Amino acid sequence: MANSERPTARSQTRVRLLLGSMLGLALLVTPAAGLARATCGQPWSCEGVARIVAIGDVHGALAEYGSILRASGIIDAAGHWAGGETYLVSTGDLIDRGPESAAVIALLRRLEVEAPAAGGRVLVTLGNHELMNLTGDLRYVAAPDYAVEAPRENAAMREAAFAALRTHGDLAALAPDAAQAAFDRKFPPGWFARQLDFSADGDVGRWLLARPLMVRVNGILFTHGGLPPGLMATTLDALNTTGQHQDLLDYTGAWHALIAAGLLDADVDDDARVAQAEERLAAYAGPDRESFATLVATLKRTAASPVHDVAGPLWYRGSAMCYSAYETDTLTGVLGHLAASDVVVGHTITETKRITTRMDGRVTMIDTGMLPDYHGQPSALVIEGNQRSVIYARNPGERAAPEPEARRVGDRPDTLTDDQLELLLAQAAVVADEAPPLPRAGTRLLTLQQGGTKVRALFITAPAAGRWQHEIAAYRLDRLLGIDMVPVTIERTIDGQPGALQFWIEKTVSAAVVERERVRLPRWCSLEPQYNLMRAFDALAGRPARTAENVVIGREDGLARLIDHAGAFPVARRLDASVAKPQVGAELTRRLRSLTAAKLAAALAPWLDRSQQKALLARRDALLANR
Repeated sequence: MANSERPTARSQTRVRLLLGSMLGLALLVTPAAGLARATCGQPWSCEGVARIVAIGDVHGALAEYGSILRASGIIDAAGHWAGGETYLVSTGDLIDRGPESAAVIALLRRLEVEAPAAGGRVLVTLGNHELMNLTGDLRYVAAPDYAVEAPRENAAMREAAFAALRTHGDLAALAPDAAQAAFDRKFPPGWFARQLDFSADGDVGRWLLARPLMVRVNGILFTHGGLPPGLMATTLDALNTTGQHQDLLDYTGAWHALIAAGLLDADVDDDARVAQAEERLAAYAGPDRESFATLVATLKRTAASPVHDVAGPLWYRGSAMCYSAYETDTLTGVLGHLAASDVVVGHTITETKRITTRMDGRVTMIDTGMLPDYHGQPSALVIEGNQRSVIYARNPGERAAPEPEARRVGDRPDTLTDDQLELLLAQAAVVADEAPPLPRAGTRLLTLQQGGTKVRALFITAPAAGRWQHEIAAYRLDRLLGIDMVPVTIERTIDGQPGALQFWIEKTVSAAVVERERVRLPRWCSLEPQYNLMRAFDALAGRPARTAENVVIGREDGLARLIDHAGAFPVARRLDASVAKPQVGAELTRRLRSLTAAKLAAALAPWLDRSQQKALLARRDALLANR
């Protein structure tokens, strides 16, 4: 790579100047005479906006993006701004996976220029896929997007890259013909041009690096992934300037400079870059060693920044996935700290492919799988004053309300809710009978079918201790509190024998296996707060100390589920002294305090007698003691 292509402090200064020009533009934007005046104190913080349209993950789906922009009145038939004073907010992931990422960015950049003349504005936050491309992770780039870049990639650029990898890269040990073939497979025409285009000196890179990680409009936060707890240690201004955004700038600058210096290969995985740079620096004795050492130190420092992982707002899925009984506390803390009422996020496709809310409407999830490969639909969230509505491109004349997230413990076919699953378990025919994965006396694993839908369920008739009715009581108590860890469980008589029929969650593994075999699980939701919530539920139910076999964890979502409650619900009113008292946060406290004798009787009377219900309330009081 020629020295002229190396990102320098000058390129980062240009990005900062562009951020400054955005601020100037924000302060100049005014609507037509006679209308309320929207103001932006910073490029990422605006008030008094009459109409907001928020659209989530586009992923290169240009036609679908155009359809929802038209349906929401943002563009006209010719593709130009028609939104008036509307503020269009994009929550990131414009690119990757789909075939027309470059065209999507070009469209949004043009609208960004056109909107201010009408009093409107385009606000774009980075998504994790923009960050991936800015930092050289091109795994999800579609072939057509390489083809767009190919004309800007000359032979000399490819020859220089090939020579570098032949000298000290993966191709060094291969014969010339084999090395060339491997190079051409790994680096299609346009690969290197794209990497440069997404650098701080590249056209797209400069534009993206001037976008914030999060914006606030009318007191509503918009970001790609969610609100991790670490945000309580920063401010919105710092996040978008001196904090994680600066880490991204510093990382990209150091990474490109080290490639140009030959201390990094262009294609080395991000988790191996620091080690490779340190190893090559140790063997380097040239005159630039001190400056290169500074670059390596910068790369190492910024590689550990939360901007790259689930602790940062571009990757965090806690707001969209983790159990609300504890995640609400994190959400409440961050919203209060950042002076916001609620948050709108993309990143996590909703189960129903419709715009969904959770945590009492304070999280709105707008990724509905626009890319056809996701089998979803283009959608837009429209906010006008206190009114919120949803537009779906397939029915542009209709207006829907955001839908509260339905309880859905465990993956199941046809996006069935737990209410629908209860009906299916009660009505479906038994088509197969087998021993459960962990054989237990009085337990069978049944396959049930209704129409084209099949599920499996445990039929529990004679547990080793306690009563099968307690499995149903645990499910009902879980629903009453909104814990959402116990699978759907109903009463059903099969072959003349009554018992508890419990939905079997597929793609799970016991916590014992996770520990024993060191199974790698998704890191979206940490296990420790899940286990604490489990301990709180067990203490309330009076369940004996749980073993790792009684907790199953989803291999694909990392969420813990609770089974085996036959021995729960004793008449003992005290907490089990042999079990450590769990921590009870503010949200769980609120839910526990909402329990009344009348509510318990209505939910649990068929399966627990009065003495058991009174004991449960006494244990609740013990849990909340000293709160």
